This record gives sequence, structure tokens and C-alpha cells, in this order.
Amino acid sequence: MSSFHGKAIAITGGASGIGIETAKLLCSRGAKVSIVDVQQDLLTEAAAAIKSGGGEVLTLKLDVRDSKQTVSHFGRIDRAANVAGVAGKDLAIKAADEISEDDWEFVLGVNLTSLMHCQRAELRSIKDGGAIVSVASRAGVEGAAKGSAYSASKNGVIGLTRCAAKDMGSRGIRVNAVAPGPTETPMLYNSMAANVKNGTPITRGENVSALRRVGKASELASVIAFLLSDDSSYMTGQTIFVDSGIHM
Repeated sequence: MSSFHGKAIAITGGASGIGIETAKLLCSRGAKVSIVDVQQDLLTEAAAAIKSGGGEVLTLKLDVRDSKQTVSHFGRIDRAANVAGVAGKDLAIKAADEISEDDWEFVLGVNLTSLMHCQRAELRSIKDGGAIVSVASRAGVEGAAKGSAYSASKNGVIGLTRCAAKDMGSRGIRVNAVAPGPTETPMLYNSMAANVKNGTPITRGENVSALRRVGKASELASVIAFLLSDDSSYMTGQTIFVDSGIHM
């Protein structure tokens, strides 16, 4: 298990779910983390949790859709994890012939355009030999019924990851992605609640999982940490599925 002692690591969407679990894990292994999120109350809670465990953390309320604010945030860093993302209000509700412009623009804006802003700023700030991991989705490879905006945005994340890996290889910078299956996060439960309200209830996904359960955010964090570490020094441009065998 590699140490991150003294490494400065930026995490977007770091105040809840996969993001906060990643921050906690990296801090436990010696990293100094900078977490950004749009929700100040969750940032405050996240910082308190990390500091109570002896971790070193900086926080910033930031809307990743604001490219100028994003660029000004990143100082010199060693690693970065792009976790910020949204499901959108139409996920599992509207089919491809019912896509709403506002939800399409919102989901693509957060999940893809904002990630481009973050990745671009990170690549300009990161030291040679560094690493970046972005959160994509199984839906970004397979597609999902009534999930056009979300699936398209996550497919774009995979494309950005592969292009950056090829562009940055000469600097020794590795760029990879993870593709989670259903995972216990606020996003999953918020989507479930919204669908119940709209009369289109969805399950958590245990029935299509080989292990017959949904994932834990900490399990995704472990894979992200591996891809950020020197243990994965010969891996770049890859999308790693962490989905209990749903994609196989």
C-alpha cells in the first residue's frame, strides 16, 4: 500500500459520498487534501471529520461550472480526483424522445464541461509524474434507458480521460477513470426519492449485481486511491469498473 505522505491532492465533490470517503482514505495515508464542493454545510462537516482523524484539509465552496473560479482555485498539486457530479431530474423518468433542454444542459454542464474545466486546470498545476482520476459510470459505456443526459455525460468523461492520458504521457502524468455501479451515496438515494415522487420507482440495483448488493463509497475510494498511487504506475487511459460484475 503506497503512502501519500506530503502529497497535495485536490478533490472535487469532496464533501459527501465517494468524495469524502476518498479524502478520508488519502489523509489516513499521509496526504494533504483540498476539497471543493458546492454545499458549504457538507464541507464544514467533512473538514471536521477529517481533522478529527488527524488529517490536514483545506476546503472551498466552489461551483465547478464556473471556469474562472475553478482555474483560480488550483495551486501546485501532486494528484487530483474529480468526483463532482449530478444525476439530473430526468434520470430514469424521460426517454430519449422526451429529453428536456434544461436538464440536458445542467447534467452535461456539471458532469462533462465542468470536469473539463477542472481537468484542464489540474493538468496545468500538477507536477510531472502526477496522476488524475475521474469518476465516470457504467452507464457511460453501456447507456441507460431513460438516462440520455447522464449516460452521454459520463461517456464524455471516459473520452476526456483517454485523450488526456495520451496528451500527458510524455510528462509522466497518468489519467484514469473509475466506472461505479450502484453505490450507496446521496446521489443514489436522492434519485430514488425523486423517482418515487414522480411515480417511477427504481431499485438500488441489487438484482443485477453478481454480489447481490450495492457498493459502498469506501470501496470506490479504495480503487481511486490505488489509481492515484505509485502502485498503478503503468496504468493510464483506463476505465476501471467497480460494479459487482454488472458490466462483464
